[in-house]
Amino acid sequence: MNSLITDLAQEIFSGIALGSIYALIALGFILIFKATEVVNFAQGELMMVGAYVNFFIIQGIMGDLHVPTGWMFLMGLVGSILFAIVFGWFLDLVINRPLRDESVFSIIMATISMAIMLRALVSMIAGSESLVPQSPFGGAYFNLGGVIISVLDLTIIIGAIVLVSAFYYFFNKTRWGIAMQATSEDPIAAQLMGVPVKRVYALVWIFAAIVAAISGVLLSPRASLIDTNMGFLGLKAFPAAVLGGFGSIPGAIVGGIILGVIETVSMGTLSFHFHWVKEINDIIVWIVLIAVLMIRPTGILGTEEIKKV
Repeated sequence: MNSLITDLAQEIFSGIALGSIYALIALGFILIFKATEVVNFAQGELMMVGAYVNFFIIQGIMGDLHVPTGWMFLMGLVGSILFAIVFGWFLDLVINRPLRDESVFSIIMATISMAIMLRALVSMIAGSESLVPQSPFGGAYFNLGGVIISVLDLTIIIGAIVLVSAFYYFFNKTRWGIAMQATSEDPIAAQLMGVPVKRVYALVWIFAAIVAAISGVLLSPRASLIDTNMGFLGLKAFPAAVLGGFGSIPGAIVGGIILGVIETVSMGTLSFHFHWVKEINDIIVWIVLIAVLMIRPTGILGTEEIKKV
């Protein structure tokens, strides 16, 4: 019995760490949606690109050293964020601005096309072989009553909470955040009131790219590999955004953690005791999502929009 409890606690902690990654990717979906009401299906690929950029920066700085130091990881993170700023601005320039007055469907198809092109370009430039990154903390961990808590997982959880809290404050308490909300409600009225709509759109795409890059930097050492299939993780993070309440920033954390815990527990304890769970493991998050939406269509922390006629 004690062993079962310990195993469950271990899986739950691992699920929270995994869910924090989902939450960060979901945050990128939400940031763009809150300002433009567009779903960016290239968010997972932005995370993948951030992971590759971080890896090659560290490798370039490392040179002949076999073990990277802490400042090298910091330089890699800063380099990834700087790249994300430029790339986010580029995406706004080539996707959002030309298609701003077109249908939402056109922009969504453009983001899907961008995702496919990014996977192909990265495969051409970096090669098709998987890369093996190293954790900035090595194998450091804490043993808490038999539950192994890795420093990397703890950093991921803390980083996700800090980022989500910072963006929640930004959107609700700062001038630019309120300008983004106004732009989302009515871009024409916001522009007439003096809101620089073009800057708002550019800023939100940059923020989404930064969050994606940080997600990739945190995920790659935890997954112990980097490859072009990382981008498909965005499809797992999308249900987290919907489950928490699409458009709700705190909902990203709630939805991500719930799905992360469900995934790790289903792959561990549930699969061990109920072998049929293995057969539905890839779709179990979607089953949970449908069940929750049947009870609460707006998601756990979502609010129902009231349309004035």
